[in-house]
Amino acid sequence: MDNILETINKSGLRLLEPLTLSETYEIIVKEAIRLVDAAYGSLTLISGDKFSQVYSTLPITVKRRKKGFTYKALKSRKILIVNTEKTDGFLKLYPDYQNLGIKSVVLIPLFYKKEAIGVLAINSFRSEHFNKRELDILQLFGSFATLAIRKNQLYDEVKKALEIRDLFISMAAHELRTPLTSVNGYIQLLRSKQTNSNTPESRWIEQLYGESLRMTSLVNELLEINRIRSGKLNFILKECHVGQLIRKIENDLKVSYPNRKFVIEDQTGDRSDLVIGDSDKISQALFNLVENAIKFSPESTPVVMNLKNKSGNLIVQVKDKGVGIPKKDLDLMALK
Repeated sequence: MDNILETINKSGLRLLEPLTLSETYEIIVKEAIRLVDAAYGSLTLISGDKFSQVYSTLPITVKRRKKGFTYKALKSRKILIVNTEKTDGFLKLYPDYQNLGIKSVVLIPLFYKKEAIGVLAINSFRSEHFNKRELDILQLFGSFATLAIRKNQLYDEVKKALEIRDLFISMAAHELRTPLTSVNGYIQLLRSKQTNSNTPESRWIEQLYGESLRMTSLVNELLEINRIRSGKLNFILKECHVGQLIRKIENDLKVSYPNRKFVIEDQTGDRSDLVIGDSDKISQALFNLVENAIKFSPESTPVVMNLKNKSGNLIVQVKDKGVGIPKKDLDLMALK
């Protein structure tokens, strides 16, 4: 038994490598052939009530019958051995097997829990090829094969789902941009016609203006996320003063959150706050931090932005009176 497990383990390790579905199918069939020194092999998967041969080393095409041997192996959930010369009508249905000299076929049903995955078929030139040891090997290897297939199927499904999600985000962001541009234009037109900033109407227009800027920012974020995922994010590097960026963020947020108190603590002193970076992306990152602090802290408490230069490194801290992020979730921050 130890020798069997060692033999299968070597083949199983190959299935642990990063593989595509087609590569997985090929390795399963070729390793199964090698394990029992057989002639040919094939892998057939089932979806609903339809069979689909995904890989084969046979030089012929075998048409699967609705209630043929593949179906019987799945229905019985047991390994099925077919002697091509002694099984009534087999060579009549599959004459090419005789031409190839195939005398026995073993069919291993593959199940993941209670779900039928497919059938691995191995062909031999010998009529009494498959003894108990070889059947044990194939049965155990079938379990490895099933897990490898299911793992890659799930990975493929997730990959497709993510591609659909990213496409939806990109399309939604582009579709939202057009009406937002019109809305922003009309709001700016209304702002330009306001002569008295103390009227309720003026305050409403300013609130609308702040919200339209926020919506535009959100749409731009969606597009930015999509660029990051596609690896097309561009950086425009130039000198910028972080202190100026923080003060601009404060002014922008005062429009959207007029009732919140903001405190800037600039502790750089005579040290420089100059950095080389993409000012828009630095601003966006800091803006998100400060806005989150606003959203998740009591309205009556201040949001503090602290800037200091420590050992040549600029440190920006955003402080609030919110409950904070649970310790168990801190390691997940970089994943989102």
